[in-house]
Amino acid sequence: MLEITSDQVTPELGSFFDLTRPTAIRALAVLAGGNAGRIFTDDPSRPTWALVWEADDGTLYRGGNYDRNILFDVVTLLRQEGVVALGFRDGDSDTGLFPPDPQAGAECLEFVRSIGSSDLSPYLAAPPAGYSIQKMDRPLLEISPKNEENLNRYGSLANFLDKGIAVCILHGEDIVCEAYADMDIRGMREIGVRTQEAHRRQGLATLTCAALINLCEQAGSRTYWDCARLNAGSVSLAHKLGFQNERAYKRLAWFKPLN
Repeated sequence: MLEITSDQVTPELGSFFDLTRPTAIRALAVLAGGNAGRIFTDDPSRPTWALVWEADDGTLYRGGNYDRNILFDVVTLLRQEGVVALGFRDGDSDTGLFPPDPQAGAECLEFVRSIGSSDLSPYLAAPPAGYSIQKMDRPLLEISPKNEENLNRYGSLANFLDKGIAVCILHGEDIVCEAYADMDIRGMREIGVRTQEAHRRQGLATLTCAALINLCEQAGSRTYWDCARLNAGSVSLAHKLGFQNERAYKRLAWFKPLN
């Protein structure tokens, strides 16, 4: 088993992963150097398998002809850093290779919004009085409440500024809502949003996401949305913003050992 960097990824290794698998856009972002993570394979030049771990949410993506022992060894290694999750759809054949005794599980949904699939203009209006909306630059990213998470997800602010897009809403000088779009992967960007608790229920997430989607579509990118099935607010927001092609999947997780 070898660990490689994104600049060692060959087209052959990348072909092990496609967008039909749950949240596979993140695996491809790690392979392309947009998202932080770790990449394992048997042979960088002539691979027969590859496993890709996305650092932000801990999902481990599988590709090629790996076996139970390879998967177990990589999961064991990565659990020394933190959570490791495996996503799958009902009927996936490789779930029998998963390690035993997962410590958590969730049912999730993913959606795709095609360019121009719905009219965003009702949500592109100015925010409520006292708020302003801006595209995020380095100074705003540096004061973001999500700065530490962003460094974990993208590796550096420079990397995100080179490949991603972000929009925020300010209340005075404070960032109270922010939405991020990862690097373009085969014509699509994953987006996510967070609103500070004291400023929720005012439609800020809708406005921020609409502005971000608009920028993504101007750049020629579709957008992708992922959330837990039980997160009714996120599911509702996805529908409001014109996300379709709903697909269900499940996640199992193994945490860092207590000892």
